[in-house]
Amino acid sequence: MRGSLRIARIFGIDIGVHWTFPLLIAWIAYRSAGMGLVPTLVAIAFVLLIFLCVVLHELGHALTARAFGVQTRHITLLPIGGVAALERMPTRPREEFLIAIAGPAVNVVIGAALLGVALAIGDIRTPAGMYTIRGGGVLLQLAILNFGLVAFNMLPAFPMDGGRVLRSLLALKLDYARATAIAAHCGKAMALLFVAAALFGESPLLLLIAVFVYFGGQAEANAAAERSAVTGLTVAAAMQTDVRTLPAGATLGDAADLLIAGAQQDFPVVDAEGMYAGLLRRDRLIQAFTQLGPTAPLAGAVDRALPTLSPGDSLPVAVETLREHGPALAVLDGRRPVGLLTGENLSEFLLLSTAPHRRP
Repeated sequence: MRGSLRIARIFGIDIGVHWTFPLLIAWIAYRSAGMGLVPTLVAIAFVLLIFLCVVLHELGHALTARAFGVQTRHITLLPIGGVAALERMPTRPREEFLIAIAGPAVNVVIGAALLGVALAIGDIRTPAGMYTIRGGGVLLQLAILNFGLVAFNMLPAFPMDGGRVLRSLLALKLDYARATAIAAHCGKAMALLFVAAALFGESPLLLLIAVFVYFGGQAEANAAAERSAVTGLTVAAAMQTDVRTLPAGATLGDAADLLIAGAQQDFPVVDAEGMYAGLLRRDRLIQAFTQLGPTAPLAGAVDRALPTLSPGDSLPVAVETLREHGPALAVLDGRRPVGLLTGENLSEFLLLSTAPHRRP
């Protein structure tokens, strides 16, 4: 969770807060400070309760995805909501529909439960403050906000939940890339409406959501187009084959010479028999060279824990692996390195594959 602090682990999933999240708390405290200490603390506690509901919402997505074999790397809380980082996006419409609808369904259950408790045993009263609803206490306010989250999340603004539901329904009749493009265009239109509403209502939070929807939808549309372009292909089609290797006994100076001499930036390291022993990446090479000097052995900078690929592996699956562990992965035939799959090489392959006059 880059840029985030882990605060909990639930069902084996790390829950973290982004570094910008405290800015929201500070803003709430600033806005309510004139009402006194107790209303300020109540306002902060209320916002934290809202984000507890957001965590449960994201867990709904994550646990439903797990039921379909899709794991969640982590859940991150941002000032505009939460994000469940799935290892991959399901391409079966039914699975995406159920995963997308699971989060809002959790909020419906929470809202109904809170409303039932408030009606059955009474509400929890708080001092008047920013989040007071006339005639209602904490439970009623939270219930209304959960129903509001459902309504807002189900707007057809891809990549929000409603946009994903829209894509899953379109994908029943259209190919995945086309369905994503249409959903992304709907998301952009909704983002412009969010901008207008944000300016009219002076809501910086809604403006941030509009930016997220606009650029997030475009990024997912691009990813879907890329996935469509590599469907049915193997790693052999896109891998870099003119690759230099380094012996395990080489020095950092030897590796630096190779780095400077050509365009290759990441180097498979081989043992005395030519078998793969790990990958020396550019960033780790430069860091070790700066700290230890050219005469130090490169063994300490070699990454031996990275996954490897084979030429016959599915390229769409390899692309997802590269996105998680990139910028480069070694391609092995057995235990012998035969190439590299890199982000740069993959981008060039995609550009050539989607060009109007593509190569035969």
